Amino acid sequence: MALTQKQAHECIQRGFAEAQALGFRVAIAVVDDAGHLVACERMDGALWVTPEIARAKANAAAAFRATTLELEERFAKGRQLFASNVATLGDYQFVFGRGAVPLVEGGQIVGAVGVSGAVPADNDHTIADAAAGHPELPRSQ
Repeated sequence: MALTQKQAHECIQRGFAEAQALGFRVAIAVVDDAGHLVACERMDGALWVTPEIARAKANAAAAFRATTLELEERFAKGRQLFASNVATLGDYQFVFGRGAVPLVEGGQIVGAVGVSGAVPADNDHTIADAAAGHPELPRSQ
C-alpha cells in the first residue's frame, strides 16, 4: 500500500492544526516507507532549518519502524548504534530525537511524519502523533 500525496497533505494539515492549538510554528515532513519525501511544509514564522530536521526525524521513524521517542530512548541506553542523535547513511540524514511517528495504513507502516520547531521536543512528538492520526504500530516491527 503506497502513501499518496493526498494522505501526506492531510497529515500535514492535522499536524498544523495541533501546532496552532499548542501555539507553535513548525515544519512537517512526510516520507514513504523507503524514506522518499512525499511532502514537506513550513508554517510562516518557523525557523528555516526546521524542514530539514523534520525530514531527518521522519527518515529515522520510517527506517526503524518506530517513533523517534522510542528510538531516542533505545539509543540513549548505551548508544549501541550511533554516537549521537544525528546520523548519515548514504544520502539520508537521520535524527533520533522526539518528533516523528510512523504512518500506518491497513496494519502496515507506509511512511512516517516528522515535526520540528516545537521546543521542547516533547511538543514535536505530540504534534507528530496527532498528524499521524495516533496510530497503533504493528507488533511485527
